[in-house]
This record gives sequence, C-alpha cells and structure tokens, in this order.
Amino acid sequence: MTDQAGARIIATLEATWKTIQKHHAEVPDVVIVTGSGQPTGRRKGVKWGHHTVDRWLDAAEAGKKAELFVSGEAIAKGGEKVVETMLHEAAHALAAVRDIRDTSCAGRWHNKKFAALASELGLEPPRRAQDVIGFSESLITAVTVGRYAASIRRLDAAALARIDLPEQARKPEPEQDEDNPGPRGGRGRAGKRVPVRCGCEPPRQMRATPAFLEGGAVLCGTCGEAFQPVEPEEQGERGELERTTL
Repeated sequence: MTDQAGARIIATLEATWKTIQKHHAEVPDVVIVTGSGQPTGRRKGVKWGHHTVDRWLDAAEAGKKAELFVSGEAIAKGGEKVVETMLHEAAHALAAVRDIRDTSCAGRWHNKKFAALASELGLEPPRRAQDVIGFSESLITAVTVGRYAASIRRLDAAALARIDLPEQARKPEPEQDEDNPGPRGGRGRAGKRVPVRCGCEPPRQMRATPAFLEGGAVLCGTCGEAFQPVEPEEQGERGELERTTL
C-alpha cells in the first residue's frame, strides 16, 4: 500500500495539537495544513507557521475554524521546533478566543500581550521587543521541552516528509557575546540554548538557555540530579543532541 505521507503529517500534527489542548483547555480546535514556508516576494526568512482566524467553514458544525499552518521546513528542524512553532500559534489562538489584539502591522509586530500569552504557553519571550517583529521570537524553555518530551519523541520518530531548509536557515547560530547580542537583547546569552543532561543511565537530554540555568538547578524527576551542560566533544555530529535519549 502506498504510504500517504501527507495524511501522516497532518495526523501527527493533530495529535501534538491535542496534547497542547490537554495542557491548555482554552486552546480551540483548528484546521491544520502544511506546505512550504520559504520566502516569497518581499518576505524574508522562513515562515515556520501561522494562525489565521475563521479561515475554514466547518460544514458539520455550521461554523468557522481557524487555520494552523506548520511548514515543511519546521518539520525538517525536528520535533522541538515543531512544538515551539505550534505553541507560538497556540498563543495567537488564545488571543483570538479571549478577544485580545496581540499583533499589528499585518501580523508582523507581536506586542506585549502576545509575550504574556507566549509565556503562559511555556515559551520565553525576548527581554526587549525586536525591530519589525516585536516579541515574536519566543523560544521554548527547558521545562516546556520536558512537558512535551513524548510529543517531541513521536514527531522525531515519525520520520515525516519534510521540505529542505534554504542555505541560510541551515547555518548554525552565530556565537553570542558582548559584541554580538542574541535575540534576547543585552549580552545575548539567554537566547542561545545549550544541551544539558542529567545523571540517569542512559542520561535524559534537552536544551536550555544559560539564563534559565542560572536561575536555579533544574532537577531530573527520575534520578533527582541537576541537569548539567554537555561538553562540546560529547555532543553528536554537528554539535546537536541525539534526541532519542530525551
């Protein structure tokens, strides 16, 4: 039987959305679609996802549902990026449910109300608004990675069809220091997540921002030990975590 790749993508994304709804009961149902998020026209950068209110007519319920788009490029980035993208869009979905205006400038500028919703969903907004996009670049935290660990594993294990990343999106994040601030502003340390692992055998692994780790020890619920940074030579090829040990 021919593998229905598109159906598997949507089914896996829908399962992830249902998990988000279990943690946040106000998050509404959506119609999930996928496709290419590569730049077109005057838009720059890959679009990881979007949320559009009342785009689909629901014939069965005689109502309307929002559209949730997750790009094939986000899928190529892996389960953690997909969950981060879906939580970002879930923040927009909550804004619509609560009648909160969380963006302006045709949806490009994400305001402080969006930042508050993103935090509620388990993302970490930038410390300061960025040019053009405001507080859009809200990143998944170590705690949230742990909360959705099963979903992230399922997404990675599903080996879904994906869209190759453009060359610019494949480049590793530049090292951040005083002369090269990161997305959080200030000295830029908080925006770059580093791999950490606990004392379990085999160890459980995830990523966390330095600022988050400095806020206090993050303890593993299994072995009780604090997660510690992974030395560069211990990381897999290209310096990335082996997600199967998460």
